[in-house]
Amino acid sequence: MIRVLDSRVAEKIAAGEVIEHPASVVKELVENSLDAGATRIEISVTGGGKHSIRVTDNGCGIAPDEVELAFSRFATSKLSSLEDLEAIISLGFRGEALPSIAAVSRVTLTTRRKEDFAGTRIRVEGGAIFPPEAVGAPEGTEVLVEDLFYNTPGRMKFLRGEPQELARISALLTSLALAHPGCSFTLASEGKTVLRTTGDGFLLHAIGALYGSEAAAAMLPLQGRQPSLGLAVEGYISAPHFSRASRRWITVVVNGRVIQSPLLAGALERAYGGMLARRRHPVAVLIVKAPPKLLDVNVHPAKSEIRFQRPEIFNELVFRAARRALLGRPGAGGPPHGWMEEQQREWRRQQLQLLDPGRGKESREAAPAPAASFTAAAFSSAPEASPGDAAGGCRLIGQFLHSYLLAQEGEELLVIDQHAAHERVLYHALRAGECGLRPAQLTLPLNLELPPAWSVRLESLLPLLEEAGFILEPFGDNSYILRAIPSLMREGGAAEIYAFLEDLLQEEPEPGEAMEERLWQKIACHGAIKARQPLSRDEAEQLLRDWANTPGGACCPHGRPAVIRIHRAELDKKFLRKGGGRQ
Repeated sequence: MIRVLDSRVAEKIAAGEVIEHPASVVKELVENSLDAGATRIEISVTGGGKHSIRVTDNGCGIAPDEVELAFSRFATSKLSSLEDLEAIISLGFRGEALPSIAAVSRVTLTTRRKEDFAGTRIRVEGGAIFPPEAVGAPEGTEVLVEDLFYNTPGRMKFLRGEPQELARISALLTSLALAHPGCSFTLASEGKTVLRTTGDGFLLHAIGALYGSEAAAAMLPLQGRQPSLGLAVEGYISAPHFSRASRRWITVVVNGRVIQSPLLAGALERAYGGMLARRRHPVAVLIVKAPPKLLDVNVHPAKSEIRFQRPEIFNELVFRAARRALLGRPGAGGPPHGWMEEQQREWRRQQLQLLDPGRGKESREAAPAPAASFTAAAFSSAPEASPGDAAGGCRLIGQFLHSYLLAQEGEELLVIDQHAAHERVLYHALRAGECGLRPAQLTLPLNLELPPAWSVRLESLLPLLEEAGFILEPFGDNSYILRAIPSLMREGGAAEIYAFLEDLLQEEPEPGEAMEERLWQKIACHGAIKARQPLSRDEAEQLLRDWANTPGGACCPHGRPAVIRIHRAELDKKFLRKGGGRQ
């Protein structure tokens, strides 16, 4: 039987399209504040936003006779006709934010316009609206959201822990603060300031406040224009030596709206060509301005995606602007003459240090072999051993591309990923308590400036990290001094430590997986030998022995294959041999 849903049920379902977690609430409320012309926005949360979220701004406020209307679905001041939908310049426009939030929480809104003598306060609980009342209030609007999802417990159980939800809010506000450097943002949790920007209008200052002075110093200005179409892009991108392990550090802003755009992020990375190390990504803030008619912003409930009418034009605009900035061409606002050669030397040094931080200066300056080869002649000239002479019946043949061990086991050829195999060995030893999580003092302590979202997560993980062998000391807001790392991890530079922390802090454990397991996986991954790392015959044979004696060696701790087995029969078939290859 088909039925029309009860309006209260329908509202809660619709709210779920917009409000998924506390950060969704913060996003909608902050965007409303920005649309109201706010130059100062303060956000305060408790319980990671699950208990309460308070957003206060100095915007234009709401008229007393329109406060109740603001909680009606599809009530908006930004659209009046279908034509307006094609020329949207505001961040919010659907009239869904406040009613969606109020449907799944308890909301108190207090607001006052500059011209009004008194303010207006209204309460809404689970969609039920109480009569507004006149109150004393400063100019602007304050929205207090309490007990999120109190009436939809099914959604509550899918929320993450408080540190994770707070980190998600911090990451969101980082993006919004970069998109609107002319607005001052403050985020506080349990009364403690987590994030703060000055709102002085300088994007580089915002980058420094949010990502640290080292990041700001590595930024290159970017500019590009397409006057005939009214398109422009500006912002900052990082020099190649300053990179991160994921694309999360690429912030794309189109007409003031932070969006996810694989198209523009891909165009940016294409501009770097071969300047970035493998699996590394730039830090960037791209501010794109375009006529609304070239965009469709109404393609996602959370307005986090945009459809471009002519994507190839936007792609080319970003690529060319980034390329000019990186090459330092005259008039491009890029770096001075000679910068390219200096940065490429720095990039090369850091790339090789990441691949092999334990080796001496001479080996760091030597490039990996460009073509397929075995590591050393000793591999092929060594006397042949019987299958039982090596670990578990495996006999080492050689190293291919400085990344894979080739071995024989009976009538099978084994191709072993040396990083995955070593990772499995180390992980098993960590779980069994057979190898060290004791601290190893760094030669020189590292000063780590962390983004606010990282600091939030790191605080909750500090006891676990200390047990694992890390010695981290707070050193001001969002800064730490790293004095020791687990003895299992080889001492590398700041880039390797940042990559480790990013891996650990940005990912959530799988359901049922303890955080200790995730930490052991990361330590094993960062402590294992890398791909394209030459090994002596003794080193390769030791790795082969350790791997052969480790349970679960068929894959790494993350589930990626560590070995491919090719039976002699498969080779005979490929070479059209018969009778076991005797012909």
